[in-house]
Amino acid sequence: MKYSLSAKNLVCRNLENKAGYCADLLNPKQSKEITGLLRTDSGLLSSRFNQVVSNSVMQPRILQRFVVDYFAERHSPFSLWHCASKPLDDQALEALNLKRLAPQIAVAAEVKQLATEEKKIEGLEINPVTTAEGILAFGELIAQMQECPRESAQIKKFYQQLSELPEHKHSRLKLFLAEFQGKAVATGTLFSSADSLGFYDLATLPEYRGRGIGSTLLQHLINEVLHSHHKHAVALVGEDQQDIWLNAGFYAVGEVAHYEFTPERGSAHIVSDEAQNGDLGEGRQSA
Repeated sequence: MKYSLSAKNLVCRNLENKAGYCADLLNPKQSKEITGLLRTDSGLLSSRFNQVVSNSVMQPRILQRFVVDYFAERHSPFSLWHCASKPLDDQALEALNLKRLAPQIAVAAEVKQLATEEKKIEGLEINPVTTAEGILAFGELIAQMQECPRESAQIKKFYQQLSELPEHKHSRLKLFLAEFQGKAVATGTLFSSADSLGFYDLATLPEYRGRGIGSTLLQHLINEVLHSHHKHAVALVGEDQQDIWLNAGFYAVGEVAHYEFTPERGSAHIVSDEAQNGDLGEGRQSA
């Protein structure tokens, strides 16, 4: 999809590329580029891996036809990330069963301007994930931190299938596990796109928060980025997490709205004949 070269669009391009990349690992050539948005379909019942990234405001009926009906027919949840500056109509989206979640702040940086001093916490080790067993452990930890049992199961399924793929098939994803006193307690991912490295999946088990583990993991990933060939680094962060990123050299470049769709149990939206036939004027398939 086409974006300008603004810093916020660097963030959104990386998000879009990662969404399509992860979905295509499990369900090749099912992601679709439609005017103003990318719809990714991992084949899982997961809002984490079925993502829609939009960069323009469209009428709710268009969003329903191209996106909501598509996933409702499959009884599948998805998440919507709205990157355009002009907001969507929250009331109209709520009528489509799209619930607005807390927005994320897009942050970006030139890698050469990043600076951090990696702290040492006794008993903490941070290592890249390089084995199938490590991928399974990574997925298990991500799943533990979900509130929805179905989402947890689908996350485990994604990483199970990822662990069965040759490494070169998912080489753009670099997973990291932090272990405290031998127990896996925190995760982080770097995703490489053509013009930036993106930070994702930075999370710590609730009972281990407040010990500096998350910030130490972030500093470790920043040091990884400093030794990469990329010129830019990007992330989406919670509003209350900005300071640690700003202190490392990132700057806030805008807000990205976040919505989640959960299909109603035992029912689905009526899908139009055009949707069933695929005659929606969709663009080329995403690579």
